[in-house]
Amino acid sequence: MPNYLSHIIPFFKRIGLAFLVFTLCRISFYIVNAAHFSNVSITDFIYGIRFDAVAISYLYLPFIVMSVIPFSFRSFRRYQRTLAILFYIPNTISIILNLVDVAYFDFTLKRTTTDLFSMIGVGGGADFIKLLPNYIIDFWYDYILLAFLIWFSWYIYKKYCRYKGMFYPYVRKNYLIQSSIFVLTIGLLIIGIRGGIQLRPLSIVSAGQFTIAQNTPILLSTPFTVLKTLVKKKAKVIHYFSDEEIADIFNPEVTIKGNGILKDKNVVFIIIESLAKEYVGFLNDGNGYTPFLDSLMKNSFVFTNAYANGQKSIESLPSILTGIPQLMATPFVVSNYAGNTIRGLPQLLKEKGYNTSFYHAGSNGTMGFDAFSKIAGVSDYYGLNEYPEKNKEKDYDGLWGIFDEPYLQYYANELNAKKEPFFSTIFTISSHHPYTIPKQHIGKFPKGLMGMHSVIGYTDYALKKFFETAQKMPWFNNTLFVVVADHSTHSIAPKYNTPLGRFAIPIFFYDPSQQLKGTYNEIYNQIDLTPSVLGLLGINTKLITFGKNIFNSSNNESFSINYINEVYQIYSENYLLFFDGETVTDFYSIEKDVLLQTNLILQPSKLTKEEIILKNKLEQKIKGIVQQYNNRLIFNQLSTTNFPKK
Repeated sequence: MPNYLSHIIPFFKRIGLAFLVFTLCRISFYIVNAAHFSNVSITDFIYGIRFDAVAISYLYLPFIVMSVIPFSFRSFRRYQRTLAILFYIPNTISIILNLVDVAYFDFTLKRTTTDLFSMIGVGGGADFIKLLPNYIIDFWYDYILLAFLIWFSWYIYKKYCRYKGMFYPYVRKNYLIQSSIFVLTIGLLIIGIRGGIQLRPLSIVSAGQFTIAQNTPILLSTPFTVLKTLVKKKAKVIHYFSDEEIADIFNPEVTIKGNGILKDKNVVFIIIESLAKEYVGFLNDGNGYTPFLDSLMKNSFVFTNAYANGQKSIESLPSILTGIPQLMATPFVVSNYAGNTIRGLPQLLKEKGYNTSFYHAGSNGTMGFDAFSKIAGVSDYYGLNEYPEKNKEKDYDGLWGIFDEPYLQYYANELNAKKEPFFSTIFTISSHHPYTIPKQHIGKFPKGLMGMHSVIGYTDYALKKFFETAQKMPWFNNTLFVVVADHSTHSIAPKYNTPLGRFAIPIFFYDPSQQLKGTYNEIYNQIDLTPSVLGLLGINTKLITFGKNIFNSSNNESFSINYINEVYQIYSENYLLFFDGETVTDFYSIEKDVLLQTNLILQPSKLTKEEIILKNKLEQKIKGIVQQYNNRLIFNQLSTTNFPKK
C-alpha cells in the first residue's frame, strides 16, 4: 500500500461508519413511526444521506481536519487515540439526538429542534428530571438502541477502522501528496457543510424538494435540525407586496362588530391537553373516548372542522388568547419577540371591567405560561404553588402536577369567589404521557388502542364532575364555556396522520342559557377564538388578530394556517397549499385526496382552470399573512396601541 493511503483509507472507513450510524438511526426512526408516513420509498432514505452529510461535516469537523493534516506525527499511537476520542464524542452525540425523535416524534410530529431545550429552560427542567424514570421505562427500546449503536460503532471502529501503518518521516513528495489530499478534503468538507454545490446551503425546508410534505422528517435527522436552529432565528423583513397592496391581500387590523347575544357574560376557557379530534365521538360518528364531552356538544355550538395553530402546548396560548399563530421555528413565548406589546383577549376584557385569571395544574413557570398569561393581560396566575397545601400531596400525580378531577373541583370553587364578570382560563394536564390515572379510577376507562385513550377517558370524567359542581354555582348560567384542545397528538386513522389531519382538534362553545347552539362546518382555528368571543360579547373594538370573527357576516373567508419543518401550509376551500417562503411546493385537493397522495404541483396537467386560480389566490394569501406576521413581529406592531406615528 502506498504510504499516502495508509491514513486516508482508515479515514474514509471512519466517515463511512458515521454515515452508517446515521442511516441505522433513520431506519429505526421510520420503523417506530411508520404510521405517520405514506408512500415511503428507498429514495427518501437515499436523499437523507445529503442531510446527514451536513450534520456529519459540522459535528465531526475537528476529527476530519485532524485526520488529514499533512504531517507524519499522525502515525503516533497517542495521536490515533486522540482521533478515536474525536470520533466517539460526536458519534455518541449524533446517536443520542437521533434517538430522541425515535420516541419523541410521536408527540410533536416533527423533528426536534433547539426549541425543545428552550422549553426545558422555561420551567420544564424540573418536570423533565421527574419524568426521566418514566421515559426510561416507557421507551426502553430507545435505550437498548442507544446501547447497541454505541457498542456497534465502537466495535466496527476498533475492528475495521484502525490505523495499521508505521511511523515514517515525510519527504517532499509525501508533503505534496498529503497537502493535496488535505486541500481536497477541506473542499469536500465545505461542500458537505452546504449539503451540495447548489446556490443555497441545505436547510430544514429543503427536504420538501425531494419528497412529499408528509415524509420530510424521514429525510431530516435530529442532529441536522438541531444544528440548523442552534441560533434563534430572527424573523426577516419581507416585501412580497407594497404597503398599499398588502392591506388588500391580508390585513390583521380588525374591527370587531359582533351581535352581542352573550353580552356581559362570564367567559371560561377550558384548554384540554392533547385532545385530538380522533378521540371525540361526537366528531367521529360516535367512535371515541369522551362520552361526557359528546353529550355536552349536543347542546353546544360546535366547530366540526377545527384546527390548532401549533404542535405543542407552549405554542397554543398565543393562538388561543391573542389570535397570533405560531409561524416561526421558535415558539413565540421563548422567542426574541416575547417582549412585544400585545393586546390579547384577557387584556381587552380587563379593559371592559372583567376579572381575569389563569389556572394551571402544573408547576409554576412550566412552558412560560405564567409569563405569557401576564403579557396577554391576565391579572392573576395560579399554578401548582397556589394549590392548597393540605390537598397537594394526595392530589399530586407524581410527575406533572395535580390530577384533573381534584384540580377542576378546586377551580370550580375558585370561580365561585370571583367578582363578575370574569374571564378565566384553565389548562388541564392529565391527558399526557406517561398516562397516569388516580389509583381509585384505574380500570374504569376503556384502554382503547393506545395509552392516551384511557387518560382521555379520565379527563372526560373529570370534566363531567366539574360541570356537575359548576352548574350548582350562581355564576354558571351567566357563563360562556369555551372548550378547546391545546394541540393534537397520537392518532390511528390515516386521515389524522397527514400534515393537515395532525392539527385537527375539537373546539366548541357551551352556553348553559342555550342562546348559542348548533354547528359551524367551515374551517375554524384557535386564532379565531379571540375575535369570535369578542363578537359574541358585543365588545366593539380594534385589535391585531390573524383570526376572524365568525359572528360578523361580512367576513366569510375561512382558512387554517400552520408552520411545520420551516414550511407554511394554508387550508382553504378544500385545498391545502404548502409554501416554503419562496415557492409553492405542494398543492392538494382534500376532497379528492384526503391522504395527500397526489401533489398537483408535480402534475400540472391535472389542474383545472379553477384550481389554478385558487392556487394563485392561496399563494397570495399565505404570502400576505407571512409578510404581516414577520414585519409586525420585527417592528413590534402586534397591538393597535403600539404603532409608530406616521
